[in-house]
Amino acid sequence: MPKVSLAETTTDWERLLRSAEPYGEVKELKVHLADLRAALLRLKELQALRQELRARSQRATQEIGEVRENGNVFTIQIRSILKGALGHGNERLVEFGIRPRRSRRSREAPQVKPEDLRPPK
Repeated sequence: MPKVSLAETTTDWERLLRSAEPYGEVKELKVHLADLRAALLRLKELQALRQELRARSQRATQEIGEVRENGNVFTIQIRSILKGALGHGNERLVEFGIRPRRSRRSREAPQVKPEDLRPPK
């Protein structure tokens, strides 16, 4: 079956309904015309629904982008404050997704002091 656009289908159905209207008193035709009118109405409702959902989806996508940008700004601010509070070399920064600054001279594992492991008061 060839692919036909919804606009072409809608136009075809509307044209058929207008053309067949004078013959609407024929018993079998009357029933099928009523069914086609109902199908056409439902098709138009579904097209409108799809357009509305597409618009809502686009708005949601825009809002997701805005919320992500704001969240990224908050993330940067929080991590910056934590670096300032704990120090740039503190190993606890790893808990917050921050790489601590390590000296280049020493290749040994850094020593973590027991007081660094306790949560702040």
